[in-house]
Parts: sequence; C-alpha cells; structure tokens
Amino acid sequence: MKKVLFTLIAMVVSMTSFAQLIANKTDNKITLGIDLFSDLQLKTSDNWDARGFNQGVGLGLTYNFPLGESTKHTVSIGAGMSSHNYFSYNRISNPYADTLVLSDSYRGNEKFKRAKVNPTYLEVPLELRFRIKDAVKIGVGFKIGIMVAAKTKYVGPDPTEGAVLTNDNGSIVHEKYCYINNLERYAYSATLRVGWRWVSAFAAYQISPVFAVGHNAPEIHPLSVGLTFAPF
Repeated sequence: MKKVLFTLIAMVVSMTSFAQLIANKTDNKITLGIDLFSDLQLKTSDNWDARGFNQGVGLGLTYNFPLGESTKHTVSIGAGMSSHNYFSYNRISNPYADTLVLSDSYRGNEKFKRAKVNPTYLEVPLELRFRIKDAVKIGVGFKIGIMVAAKTKYVGPDPTEGAVLTNDNGSIVHEKYCYINNLERYAYSATLRVGWRWVSAFAAYQISPVFAVGHNAPEIHPLSVGLTFAPF
C-alpha cells in the first residue's frame, strides 16, 4: 500500500510540474491533468453486491479556446484516458458468454480476496471553464469514451469445491479474463470540477450503463468522485 501511495504522489508531482511548464510555454492554452477518484456504483441490480471503494485514474490533455475577449473563461476540448475498477463480492463465471452467470455474494467468506471488472476508455472531453479572481476555477462539461480494453479478476475460494458461503476451508483460485461480453462499448458522462489553483474536486456521472441492459448483466451507473491535479 505504501508503494502504491508513493507512486501516486510521484505521478501527481511530475504531472503537475510538466503541466505547469506546458501552460507557461503555451500561454495557458493547453492543459494536462490527472484525475484520482473512486467510483460509487449507483443503481446496481440485486445480483451485484458492490464494494464501497472503487479506485480509478484518468489522464487528460485539452486545448483551451477563449470565450470572447476574456482569457479567464474558455471552451476546452481534447483527448484522455480513464481506467475504472468496479469491485464486487460476486464472481463472473463465464465472461465470454452471451448471458452472464454471477455467483451469489461472497461477502463474509474468509477466503474471498477480491473480484472486479476493469474497463479502460479513450475519451474526448468537452468543458466550459470559468475563473473567478484568477484562483477559483469551475469546469462544467461532458465526455464521450470508447472502451479499448476490459478485464475481470477474481481471487477467492474455488467455486468447484462447495457452496459460496460455506467454503471457508477450501483452496483459493486466481482467475483473470481479458475480455468481458455485454459491456457497453461507449460511455457518456457529465462532469464537474470546482477547484483552487491547480487542485480541483472532481465528479463525473456516467449516464450510460457499464453493462448492456439484459443478459443477466448487472446494472451499474458509476459516479466518479475525486481530485484533479492540473493548472487549468
């Protein structure tokens, strides 16, 4: 955990230093930022026992067009990438099938370690950005993402050895699949940022579901909440 925290801090410091250099050389017309967030899994269906904390990361590069003669307010568009982790207490036993089969919840099983779905998106963000007294910054926008990778991981009791809630003494298996059927290819999200100088509170609500409707897939509409580090 300490290594992960140190890596994240190093990423933030290096990214913000590089972004500030770009901003100075381009007269603040280009913004480079990093989002560190957790996804709240909203509107989940009964067959999906979601975990509370779901860490994720995003990167973005945008070009800022001034609104009229003011350089404080801009319309910004660019490109980015985000990676999400949707943790649950359920195992997807057949991620390649047309109809997904989800296990009962492993919550409370001592052998259960983790289970997650991890999609990654290439994104096109569009934002209206406003500066108040130079230091306070507000951004309201929308982004469209296309899924470029997805995998699922499971570490827990071997499902072939017994019932979900009574298999405390069985062996532990490690499963990883690099494809999941029935994930929506496109993601549409509304975004909001409110910050001071180069640090902002960040929120994004994904309007489209993570999984396609039907086929026994869980219904997930994530709300991403976290921090953005960028000198926009």
